Amino acid sequence: MEGMIHSMTRGMGGELYLTLSLAPMHIEELRKLEGERLEVKIDKYRNKRSNNANSYCWAIIGKIAEKMFPPMNKNEVYLEMLKRYGQGTTISVQTDKLEDVCRELDYWERIGTGTVNGKEFTHLRMWVGSSKYNTKEMSLFVSGIVEEAKEMNIETMTPDELSRLVGAWNT
Repeated sequence: MEGMIHSMTRGMGGELYLTLSLAPMHIEELRKLEGERLEVKIDKYRNKRSNNANSYCWAIIGKIAEKMFPPMNKNEVYLEMLKRYGQGTTISVQTDKLEDVCRELDYWERIGTGTVNGKEFTHLRMWVGSSKYNTKEMSLFVSGIVEEAKEMNIETMTPDELSRLVGAWNT
């Protein structure tokens, strides 16, 4: 959820007290957590990527797919661009749980196996779909795709147009 740090103070034992301001629509959700031990992650807010960026991304991917030999469809090119310029990580999953985990992942591939304490694990490389990217991640993704298109002599936005598009994301 989006919020802001309102104040920070230190307790007698040196512990840090943080006061956050959050949208009131989260009150019921937060009340359920009151008094519970929490895992807390606070990051700088980034706007979600724009639909204009997504549309432009898919237009360029379509042009790349048309020029590929042997032919590729847009989804195949998209996956290749995710592998080259997208966000992802490597995870290890107990092999007997692999089917359940992979059902929840959209973009992944097996990269190996291993054994720890007698249990077999499968290692996966997984990528996050661009619909979940923030503006910075989408900017990097689009920039990589544009460079690929230029190498194939595909017309793209001018550097000024791209700069305006990226600037409009408020990264």
